[in-house]
Amino acid sequence: MGRMRVLSFSLISAGLCLLMVLAISGCYEPGGPVPQRPGAPAPRAWTNKQVDALVTMKDTSIYYPVPRTNGAPPSGVDYIHFFRYRLKKASNNASKADAILLLMPGILCGAGVFDYMGRQLVYMAKTQKNLNIEVWGTERRANRLEDLTGLEAAEAAHNTNIVADYYYRGATVNGKKFAGFLKDADVPYLSEFGLDQALKDVYKIMTTMVPSRSVRQRKIFVGGHSLGSPLADYFAGWDFDGNPATTNDAGYKNCAGFVALDPLVFAYGQTEEMVKNALPEELQSEAAAMSDEEYYATIVSNMRNGSVPRIFPMPFITPEVEMLLEPLGMEANWAPDAESTLFKRLPLSDTVKEMLKLCNSRTLEDYVVPEVGIQDLRYTNEAALGMMLDDNFMPISIIQSSFGFPNGGAMVVKNFPMPDSLAQIPFLQKLLMGWLAKDRLFIANDAGPSLGELGTGPIYGWTNYDECGTATDPDYKSTDGSMTFTTAADEVSDVQDVARMLYRGPTNMPEWYFTMRLMWDITFATRSFGPKYGLNFLYKDHVNDLPKIEFVSEKGPFADSSGSTTSAQQTTIRGYNHLDVLTAAANTPSRRPNEVFGPLIDFMIKNKSAAQRPAK
Repeated sequence: MGRMRVLSFSLISAGLCLLMVLAISGCYEPGGPVPQRPGAPAPRAWTNKQVDALVTMKDTSIYYPVPRTNGAPPSGVDYIHFFRYRLKKASNNASKADAILLLMPGILCGAGVFDYMGRQLVYMAKTQKNLNIEVWGTERRANRLEDLTGLEAAEAAHNTNIVADYYYRGATVNGKKFAGFLKDADVPYLSEFGLDQALKDVYKIMTTMVPSRSVRQRKIFVGGHSLGSPLADYFAGWDFDGNPATTNDAGYKNCAGFVALDPLVFAYGQTEEMVKNALPEELQSEAAAMSDEEYYATIVSNMRNGSVPRIFPMPFITPEVEMLLEPLGMEANWAPDAESTLFKRLPLSDTVKEMLKLCNSRTLEDYVVPEVGIQDLRYTNEAALGMMLDDNFMPISIIQSSFGFPNGGAMVVKNFPMPDSLAQIPFLQKLLMGWLAKDRLFIANDAGPSLGELGTGPIYGWTNYDECGTATDPDYKSTDGSMTFTTAADEVSDVQDVARMLYRGPTNMPEWYFTMRLMWDITFATRSFGPKYGLNFLYKDHVNDLPKIEFVSEKGPFADSSGSTTSAQQTTIRGYNHLDVLTAAANTPSRRPNEVFGPLIDFMIKNKSAAQRPAK
């Protein structure tokens, strides 16, 4: 079938177990280099208060019923939702905006992932260029399956105990009781939430908000982050009425250009091996005797009857793990320097405990037979967030941001899940397809003076991104100078901006129930039989007709990939991780200008209102 040989996650895990024999192991021995104190923060050119005074966000919805060919979803799923960021004093008529940026999120993300970027872009365009732009952060229908009752109540009350009571202790909130996280059998209708539905939702937003196609051609830029980037390419080549004789409905004829934010570049029929691991073994063995069309039809049929997963089975990243990111962000934002107790006061499931062990095990031996766990270490709320998402600690690359480093206690090199010496080998990074962190990881190493006195160590605080080194002295070192932990060039996002992004708003940043149908459709959408199954990617040859800009994070999971899906203006940004293209601080230009937001505004200025290129 011409598949790219991508190792499945289970094979990666098995391979890593063999590598772990080289990992450092041993009994608990506290101590190690202690990070230097935070430096002076960089001056802010503007504040979030100033941004919020100028910019508004509305959770906007459009009624557009989903298919009911395999069960009926909750009624709320019949509405497309997107976050609309715009100037408070601007016209409510989107057609009057100078430019519009419509963005699709990546795997496991909802509209909230664009919260910081959306607000900052609208503010910067107005204050620096006197432009009235809008940013629309879209989300997929499955986001509306999440029960956010407890999270929204906690946000409103500034009280994360509501999260514990609602999701773990059976408490009623606003007359509702949590029924549990959804399982695959609960969501048969997700078998129909594929590529066609996702792209039609985007087209529906555009045509509803801006009815005139000529205005759309002049003003709307379509893009996305991670998986959202190739989705924008598919949008460009999609036929939305299913009739190749009429082309005015084609994606590329309804916008002014395209934007890719750390794009996942192995789309266009090359994701098959990545998702094949989700199939039952008997179906995998049968696939070799099938044609491409038979294989795809079998997958869809089995997804409908439940023998193939409908929810993407991402190891370690479960709906519960994603839910917990919100109270983690709340506490980091509301009480940054208070000691974190979230993971100690919640009756966490075994899967969450495994995720915490993954992030807080120094060696394979620590992971298998832990002596010291996260409950034994003391962190401030900011530091607890850092230990989960910062690139110096989180081993899974697609959820990394770079927003500082701990202080106040001993930090040592982490040799799990990949020994540090092996993590630096390019061959292994390529083999792992960027799923694991490329750079050296660290871990706190003082939970108390002995195993009998765990929980009595220092409280680890957090040094924000702009307090880690300077232009003249970029290295953030240990107090004795023996260890360089990070550098100013590798720290770009504000911990508080990341914290707010995780929870703020009427919906959220994570996506609990990502549908596998979308991944399978992406795999087969380029095949000749695609239109027979509603995969109307009829205009692949026109994907390059419009201008496009790509921002690639140097330390993201796809930086070393080759074969961009389009011929675009491309920039690789030093020090950025996968989430940094969305969260890198915009208001400290004296330290380092944001290398996405400004160029993106300039790109839209250059290409808005330009005559559409002739069709090839």
